[in-house]
Amino acid sequence: MIAQVNDIAMAYSDTGEGSPVVLLVHGFVLNRSMWDPQLGSLKAAGARVVAPDLRGFGASEGGPPGALTMGQHARDLAVLLDVVGVAEPVVYVGLSMGGYIGFEFWRRSPERVRAFVLADTRATADSVEHRAWRLAMAAEAEAVGSSQPAIEGMLPRFFSPTLRPGSPVALAGRRMVAGTSARGLADGHRGMAERVDSLFLLPLITVPTLVVVGEHDILTPPADAEQIAAGVPGAKLVNIDQAGHLPNMENPDAFNDALLEFLGEV
Repeated sequence: MIAQVNDIAMAYSDTGEGSPVVLLVHGFVLNRSMWDPQLGSLKAAGARVVAPDLRGFGASEGGPPGALTMGQHARDLAVLLDVVGVAEPVVYVGLSMGGYIGFEFWRRSPERVRAFVLADTRATADSVEHRAWRLAMAAEAEAVGSSQPAIEGMLPRFFSPTLRPGSPVALAGRRMVAGTSARGLADGHRGMAERVDSLFLLPLITVPTLVVVGEHDILTPPADAEQIAAGVPGAKLVNIDQAGHLPNMENPDAFNDALLEFLGEV
């Protein structure tokens, strides 16, 4: 489905009915198809699931050139919820960049959040070194005109060392990254490089929160998840075995069990 959101056409999936409403927000250089392993379980549990392709990713337009900031993504999500008629607070599920956007969404619209699931993300801003790496990656993507820099520099770090190369999960990840445009990669990196530190926000999150992390995640290691869980009052931390940065894809059974148990509690 396509909706006009701010100045772009945004692609999204919507199961159309059910409660609670679960908003699935994908990670950087990925798209909404990363959540395919969760859709059946969530629908069977009676939830309504809304899963967008963020601006510049998947089948969504990029809009005017420039950094894709967390604030821009948060504004887009709020408008999308209005367009599809979601008035009730949502269970916001964000992985990696989706978590960064979640912090910004809370800053702007806390009344629209019923609960948080923050997966394989961090609350801190980029270090000086990591910000420089992002800007270099953005420039390289523009120079070669493709997402090849992400395929070479990021894709190998998405999964655990136990995942067999050429497996369906690895191939699905590669398709998503390869389908990201050079501009989406560049503008996305620049937007994340601009994001602010959210550590101060953690004690102010007053909704039920589940923090999830893959045990082999090297992009946002378990220590980052532990920091979030320690900072959010009453947060629950779940470590997913045999998974890296994308535990919902590598070990969907364990991820779904944690997610559904959490939904039952909230």
